[in-house]
Amino acid sequence: MAAGRVKRTMRRLLIRLLAAAPLALGIVAYAATPIDEREWIEVRSDNFKVYSVLGEARSSELLRHLEVMRSSLGDSAEESTWQTGVPTVIVAVDNHDDYATIGAPANSAGFFFSDLRENAIIVDDSDIASGIQIVLHEYAHYLNKQSGRIRYPRWYEEGHAEYLSHSRLHEQAFEYAMTPKQHVATLHFVQWLPYSQVLETSDTTLLGPVEGAMFYAQSWLLVHYLHSGDTSERSLQGKMRAYANAVSRGQTHVEAFERVFAIDLEELEQELMRYHLDRQFESRQVPADTALPGFRTRARELSRAEAQLVLAQMALRFENIDQAEIWFGAVLADPDLRAHAEAGLGRVFGIRGDIEAANRRFDNAIRLMAWDFFIWMDYAQYWAERVAVAPDYKTRDRYASELFHALESALTINEATPELNSLMGYAHIAKGDRDRIRKAIGYLEAAAEGAPHDQASRLLLANAYIFEGRFAEAEDVAESVLRFEHEPNAITDAAHQLLADIQDLRRL
Repeated sequence: MAAGRVKRTMRRLLIRLLAAAPLALGIVAYAATPIDEREWIEVRSDNFKVYSVLGEARSSELLRHLEVMRSSLGDSAEESTWQTGVPTVIVAVDNHDDYATIGAPANSAGFFFSDLRENAIIVDDSDIASGIQIVLHEYAHYLNKQSGRIRYPRWYEEGHAEYLSHSRLHEQAFEYAMTPKQHVATLHFVQWLPYSQVLETSDTTLLGPVEGAMFYAQSWLLVHYLHSGDTSERSLQGKMRAYANAVSRGQTHVEAFERVFAIDLEELEQELMRYHLDRQFESRQVPADTALPGFRTRARELSRAEAQLVLAQMALRFENIDQAEIWFGAVLADPDLRAHAEAGLGRVFGIRGDIEAANRRFDNAIRLMAWDFFIWMDYAQYWAERVAVAPDYKTRDRYASELFHALESALTINEATPELNSLMGYAHIAKGDRDRIRKAIGYLEAAAEGAPHDQASRLLLANAYIFEGRFAEAEDVAESVLRFEHEPNAITDAAHQLLADIQDLRRL
């Protein structure tokens, strides 16, 4: 009886702790110095670059772990992550209030973005979060993205990132799949979610603190269990691909999981409970020269304006428009960075729909730095947004001409990127005549090849095929979108509508 009371008391304490976590984080992490007045540095290793307030030693340690994980678990790209056509930006802070001020969700400690232009990672390395584990978790999302054209379900995406990132370095090995104490404690003291809910969850931001903690713990447990019973990583990846394809064909997550893994959900829950109670969580090791001969970092101090520009751009990724405007506005005083600040404010005013102010800001940016590729790409994105909301054909045609001008100017500076190819295809479709549709197909095929995970370009490509009467190819592309983007959302709705349109056109 006494043991039962102790366990119930511990469970209540843990639940109260989890429920109060966002508030507690804010209290613990309070700092008086504004984040843009901190001492910021840029630290580079061979393959990674981080903008950081952590100091050179801690920032270098983060990069060393990233370099070891990269060499051990596979990223065969020859270029550094910040020099590729879709570069990776990493920002690290040591204060949770600062992390939230930028725009990151307060109940998180790391975030990964990915689009046609860039990947971006933000990391909280504070008293309440391990920056090394978090940056490896977010980098695991990057590795998943690079692994092929498959969209993993949320439980696997997060569980696998936890599985890989709980790690340590030995003299000649990278050890991962280590046991996270917080997940084990959560699983021991808190009521488990039904695994049907874990499998079906697609948006973790809708979960409360307790549910969120349980989702991550149970996802980690499930992934660890699957790896323990399947020694072949390739075999498990094949099953996950079959699982994703089954969901894309309309099966529920529970139906797909039970069929692919040949286990009833009720039996799975019993197996996972036994697996948890046995606590036989074996880690794995891969050979790695963790001494990293030749590893070195190069650091430089950032000016306040450079730091404000980094912060403004990260805030904009989170759609934290007001804070982005404040930081972009502050950068205007720096003559070397003013053009980038003007372009950033152009994006801000464009999002708000203030066309006159946006045009003025972009004109200033181009006048100051017409040779900058990304300023022209910001300008192109602005006009693409205008094309999408044009009230009539004449206005759309004029906006599409402005979009062409921005893209052609960008092409005089740099080779085509997936983002540029996608926007060029979009601009040709907006013009609408047959010759332009053929050109659109070429650009959109290049965009799809350069960015396999981008679905918007594929939907545009399917539409272009329809205009050309190439219904079979349009159907193949739309179905490929559904195989990848199997969670219900605007993308899948559009793909289903395309397939219905194709069937209607075939009957004519």
